[in-house]
Amino acid sequence: MEETPFKLKDMVGFDWDSLDALQREDLIKYIFEFPLIGEEPNRFGFVKCERINESQIYGYFAQEVEVDRHRYNNQKKEEEHKDIYSEDFFFILLFDSGLCLLQSKKIKEISIATIEERFTDVLKSIFEKVGATFYYLKDYSLKRKKEDFIRIFNTKNIISLKVDSLKGRVIPEDFKILNPEFEKDPIIRAYLNDDFRVVDTFSASTTRSGKLQGSMLSKAALITGEPREIEFIGRENERIRWKDKIGPSIPLDIDVKAPRTENIAKEVEKLSSNLSVRDKQQEVKTIQKRLSDLGNYESK
Repeated sequence: MEETPFKLKDMVGFDWDSLDALQREDLIKYIFEFPLIGEEPNRFGFVKCERINESQIYGYFAQEVEVDRHRYNNQKKEEEHKDIYSEDFFFILLFDSGLCLLQSKKIKEISIATIEERFTDVLKSIFEKVGATFYYLKDYSLKRKKEDFIRIFNTKNIISLKVDSLKGRVIPEDFKILNPEFEKDPIIRAYLNDDFRVVDTFSASTTRSGKLQGSMLSKAALITGEPREIEFIGRENERIRWKDKIGPSIPLDIDVKAPRTENIAKEVEKLSSNLSVRDKQQEVKTIQKRLSDLGNYESK
């Protein structure tokens, strides 16, 4: 399946936990039923929406487009005419984490900035109907946790690894380099720590068969520095590459022409596993406070 590019967006100011059960159901209901906005040939809105679960949905944001066409009559004379069609942008709304995924694609007749603006306007109208706070959408990036890189290194067949920020660091004392040959550990530790006094970046790769996880140096570098990229072999023998940051541009393995809910749920689960909900909730509260303070200041 070909990957589809998306833009990861933060629904700034929105907090799913602040809504009661009725507000949550109404929010999803209104998105499903909200009519198209505008007049033909420039209507837009949400269509063909489906639930992933009680707090996540997907569907299409449809935008009507008018284009100039031409054709030939029976006398072979050229005739101009207008053609109206709908351009569909696949989206996923993750209310529980306050995130939105909007398909990123370019069309000649209308800019993606206009699509994002109209997408936001419709969301605002719906959020206001249920009394939910929502200010705007902004590009959002997720940083993978170091412990996730370590887990992958310890459990998968590794093909390549890139680590930086090694310079000046020492290998953590609780990490045993040579297990169970602990008596050799101090010698190897001193040798590697001496290298890390001058080496800042480490990069290693193997053949397609992998097995980099058996490298003592790779393991020590990963534990000591900051992982930037890792490539490993997946369950179905496919090559998977992780980078330390996800977004705002992100590819998802979703067939937007024939979406399957179970497939979308799996892709969302993989994405959500990298999101710290606690950090996200704290960010929402911080933004709400800043905007509240700004409003109080301007009202004086």
